[in-house]
Amino acid sequence: MARPMPDAPPVTIADRGTGASMLETVARVAFVAHCLLNQNAKVDGGARCPGVYSPLVEVLRERGWELEQMPCPELAFTGLNRFWAVREQLDTLAYRRHCARIAAAVSGAIAARVERGDEVVLVGLEGSPSMGVRVTSSDPGRGGRPEWPDGAPELTPGRGILVEELLAELERRGVPAPRAGGVTHVLPVHDPTAERAQLVALLEG
Repeated sequence: MARPMPDAPPVTIADRGTGASMLETVARVAFVAHCLLNQNAKVDGGARCPGVYSPLVEVLRERGWELEQMPCPELAFTGLNRFWAVREQLDTLAYRRHCARIAAAVSGAIAARVERGDEVVLVGLEGSPSMGVRVTSSDPGRGGRPEWPDGAPELTPGRGILVEELLAELERRGVPAPRAGGVTHVLPVHDPTAERAQLVALLEG
C-alpha cells in the first residue's frame, strides 16, 4: 500500500466545521483496482504498461490522496495462466462467493475510513468483467475455448462483478457508497486527456 505525501496541508475535521481538534486529520483515500498498481496481475498480453499505471498514480499524488490496493479477484480465483473472460464466463456461484468474501474485507476497510471522517473514492477498471464501474464486458455467446473473431463486440454499460458485490456489501452495512470512477486505458475509445480530466473530477467531487 503506497502512502504518498500530500503536496498541500491535510484537511482537518475542524476545517469541515465539526469543531473537532485541529490535530485530527482527515485523509483522502482511493481504493484502487489491484491491476492498476500491479500490471503483472493481468492476463497474458493484457498489461498496458510496466508496473503501475502511472497516469493514475500521478493524479492521486498531485492531490495528496493515499492509495489502498484492492485484491484482484480474477488472479486469486483463476491464477496467472488464465485467459481473458467476459462476465458470463465468470459469473458463477463460486466466483460470486469469492467476490463477496473480498468485498466484505474491502467494505470493512472503507467503513472504518468513513467512520473516522476520511474522504473515500473507488477507482476501478472500465471494461473489466470484475472491476468495471460504468463499463464491463459481456457476450452470452462466448464459451469453450478462448477464441473469437477480432473486433467481436463485448463492451457494455454496467458494473463488474466485484464492484457489484462491494456496493451491495456497503449497502448492507449502511455505509454510503463512495464516489466511483474507472480508468479507461483498455477501452478502444481511450483518450488520455479525457481520462485525466475524469479522474480529477472524481477526486474533486
